[in-house]
Amino acid sequence: MKISQKLFLAFIGLTSIVLVATLSLARWSFDQGFSNYIHSLEENRLTHLSKSLTTLYSQSDFNWNNVTSEQYERLLSFFIPDIAKIAKTDRKGPPPRAGFREGRIKPPPSASGDTRAGIAPHLRNPERRGPPRRNGPPTAIYTPDGVLLAGETFDSLEEKISIPVTHDGDVIAILYSNPRVEVDSQSAQAFFEQQLWTSLWIGLLCLMLASLISWVLARLLLLPVKEVIKSISHLSKGNYSERFNEKRLDELGQLMNDIDLLAMTLDKNRTAKNRWFADISHELRTPLSILCGEIDAIKAEIRPFNQVQLKSLEQEVMRIKHLVDDLYQLSLSDLGGLKYHFEPLNITVCITETLNSLIDKVSEKGLSINFINSEKVIVNGDKMRLQQLFTNVVLNAVAYTDSPGHIDIDLIEESASLLILVNDTKPSVPLDDCEVLFDPLHRQDSSRARRNNGAGLGLTISRNIVEAHSGSITARPSNLGGLCIEIILPIFKESH
Repeated sequence: MKISQKLFLAFIGLTSIVLVATLSLARWSFDQGFSNYIHSLEENRLTHLSKSLTTLYSQSDFNWNNVTSEQYERLLSFFIPDIAKIAKTDRKGPPPRAGFREGRIKPPPSASGDTRAGIAPHLRNPERRGPPRRNGPPTAIYTPDGVLLAGETFDSLEEKISIPVTHDGDVIAILYSNPRVEVDSQSAQAFFEQQLWTSLWIGLLCLMLASLISWVLARLLLLPVKEVIKSISHLSKGNYSERFNEKRLDELGQLMNDIDLLAMTLDKNRTAKNRWFADISHELRTPLSILCGEIDAIKAEIRPFNQVQLKSLEQEVMRIKHLVDDLYQLSLSDLGGLKYHFEPLNITVCITETLNSLIDKVSEKGLSINFINSEKVIVNGDKMRLQQLFTNVVLNAVAYTDSPGHIDIDLIEESASLLILVNDTKPSVPLDDCEVLFDPLHRQDSSRARRNNGAGLGLTISRNIVEAHSGSITARPSNLGGLCIEIILPIFKESH
């Protein structure tokens, strides 16, 4: 299954869940609102009825015994028209006849043998006329003590709507009503079915609309993803020139920028690799060509085989050996294969020993070295690798400095680091080219490109050594007219 189909199905599934939950909550809210509306109307009716009962109580000399059953029934027959139209009670069959039926209340026995002593005395007369029929919810009037005065008989007064009837702040009776609604009339049932079908059609329409929107969104959201997949496919095939034209500010835009940067890096590395192979081939071909030419000349007896020719052959062999050794050292340093033994050492002594071993080569070139520093500066490093570092830097300066000239080495101790400056005299290097001096086999198309031996790997190996010592090495034009190599190493701090 394609990702577009999965994304579409995810949108549809999420929309369906939200839609079902929304319609269910809407249905529940409708039922609750309808029930609350019925209860509100019933409370309004009971409030009006309580006022009429208070008036009737006052007119009956403040005694419920003076109220006839007909008066009660006429009051209880009062209802709000909306209640009669909407509320249909849970009673089955025709509405009950108004008044009190025998057997509705089971009164306690009295001393006179009257079994209706628990009912108000004025209601004990069985001869009464039927008052108007009541269509509203079942309603009853009780005294504060729980004696039924008129109305329906409830098995339990809990969960009933109750309104107190008061007179001068005293509760003289309590009205109870049971407006529980059962939708069993045809009109109400038709209304509820209509609402249900309307909700279903609305849900179906919303689902179709959500499906259309989900399909469009899935296609729009996958467009940049497809572009990313296409770009990665180009990278896997070695085509590093493709770039994204669309500029985005979201996470996909950041991914596109990273892929563009990766393509540029891969292209740069491939170019550097090709250039490196070409340079290595050139460096190896030159001494090999000389060797082959001299050997052919000796074999053809054009040149005699003597010590002079043997020394010339040895020089070319040593040149090849030097190049192979540099390549081996570079590969080890790039792979982290150079072994380091770190220990606190005096960098001043390390530099002095290195310069003493190179004094003959410096003198042969007609140069001089100035290094005057008697202060003791301790760094944590590998003595052999640091001497290799200083050897490469000094020999690079010797190879590229015109005679007569000089090389200055200065140590500047800062708070937590040591700055080593190696300055030489002209010729110099343009500032823009200083950043690439540490690339393997780099050559400058200037007067500093002239050198007698080496393959241009010394500074690259030096950079790896400095980085292994948690330092940095950079190059810039020197104030002396040549090149300045800046080396920064951390100073060793003894823990107390």
